[in-house]
Amino acid sequence: MAEAGAVAVPGYEVSGVLGQGGFGIVYRARQLAVDREVALKVDNRVLISERDRRRFMREVTSAGALSGHPHVAHVYDAGVLPDGRPYMVLELCPGGSLLDRMRAEGRLAPAEVADIGIRIADALAAAHAAGVLHRDIKPANILINRYGNVVLSDFGLATMPSLGGEVSVTRESLTPAYAPPEAFELTEPAAAGDVYSLAATLYALLSGRPPRFPESGVANIAVIIALHRLPIPDIPDVPVELTAVLRQAMATDPGQRTPSVAALRDALTDLRLDRGVRPAAPRPAAPPAPATAPPFAAPAVASLTGASSPYSPHGVPPHSPAGREAVRAHQTSPGLRSMAETHAPATAAASTGTSNSRVFAAVAVAFVILLLAGVGVMYLENRPPATGSQQAAPGGIEEVDTVTAACPATKVPGARAACVKEAECWGGVLSMAGDATAKRIGCEESHSWETFAIAPLPSDSLTYDMTALEKHPTVKKVCAQAVMLDSRYGDARASTSRAKWRTVVLPPSKEQFDKGMRTYRCLGGILGSERPGTLFRP
Repeated sequence: MAEAGAVAVPGYEVSGVLGQGGFGIVYRARQLAVDREVALKVDNRVLISERDRRRFMREVTSAGALSGHPHVAHVYDAGVLPDGRPYMVLELCPGGSLLDRMRAEGRLAPAEVADIGIRIADALAAAHAAGVLHRDIKPANILINRYGNVVLSDFGLATMPSLGGEVSVTRESLTPAYAPPEAFELTEPAAAGDVYSLAATLYALLSGRPPRFPESGVANIAVIIALHRLPIPDIPDVPVELTAVLRQAMATDPGQRTPSVAALRDALTDLRLDRGVRPAAPRPAAPPAPATAPPFAAPAVASLTGASSPYSPHGVPPHSPAGREAVRAHQTSPGLRSMAETHAPATAAASTGTSNSRVFAAVAVAFVILLLAGVGVMYLENRPPATGSQQAAPGGIEEVDTVTAACPATKVPGARAACVKEAECWGGVLSMAGDATAKRIGCEESHSWETFAIAPLPSDSLTYDMTALEKHPTVKKVCAQAVMLDSRYGDARASTSRAKWRTVVLPPSKEQFDKGMRTYRCLGGILGSERPGTLFRP
């Protein structure tokens, strides 16, 4: 039985939602002609522009050409829905992703990680031989199919430069925790970037978090670039030979990196971990940093929420108050796409020895200097918008001006909902494992969403988890499409077919929730549309 609101694709029977990400929804479906369960991926955006059409055709061409490889997710079909949204029919992978495994089980065993690396590197070698760069390798994009095999999926950012494909990239399209350092300089994508991302993914599977990424999961470009200058630490209980292979593949300079994914595959094969490779000696845990100093650690990313730990690269603490203040200023700035994506606690590591201490202290001092240099610019770049406070009010609704007159949401019993007095507009909403984020932008700029209701979190659902909150009966009533449609004003009431209007629940992010925010918003917008102006407030 298809869920309410599910898409209708001829030849397929939709049975439910498997997941939702930044670009679309993945449904569980049955291909009727061959009685086969599949994953039906439907893009959120309508193929209006030539750029969108190129992106979709690039994904279909890239994934379809490689789907014969045993470690690439198979592509069965593709097309465009009557409303202009493209879809792809993919191999169903009921085992979930390696990100799911990390969150459920924690760190993976070195021998298994090396084996995963060999298989995915072989798939990437085939892709590179065909002129395809993946550009978004991460645990969430390595799936486990019905036969227990790991398969590489989601060629949504793939490029085919050898065929004259579009090779432009924006920082918003990166997954920062796994992107190579050169990607933040917006250089032309190359095979060396996939080498780095695969190695970073394998490192995360071994350690529980990606390398060179802040523990808070939120950072700006200055922090990430500075972290890329730090050495990559060994991992307790992981063979030093394995870490050395990954470290070479993650060299900051692409010219010093392992030359190809095929070479990385061969290096992992040569380790023969099942024959007994010398493990790294466990290191004593670093002392916890003071409560006022966020650690330098690199956790994880794409939702996903993760536990904090005193881990810091090579056990280097923030030695000075200025350093702590610099890190805090950067780590509270707005994040990039998929900031939360891999989370499992990792064992703390600390280096010993007088010579090592001098080296690490020098690295820490250099890091602090780099951060301080960017504080002024980043403060101006990331200061909060002037049209509303981001702090939580004691009563539960944050301190924004609200109105109840002519506000349909106020009619929902027990919700204590209201409408914002001044229009709030947002870019795309990204929900990774329930941790949702959206970028607030001026309504005079092109945007995807606008707030049509605001309310305190229900007393029996005090959570930042978007997936859980949108199932709450009161929240469902407040953010219902009927309420949203009644909230439109002016020309918006008749401008577009009712079927193309969409709603989404925006809870506080994990970071905001931890700071005391207990407010959620209901956002509305028109499917596939980014436009300036307002829909719900004058």
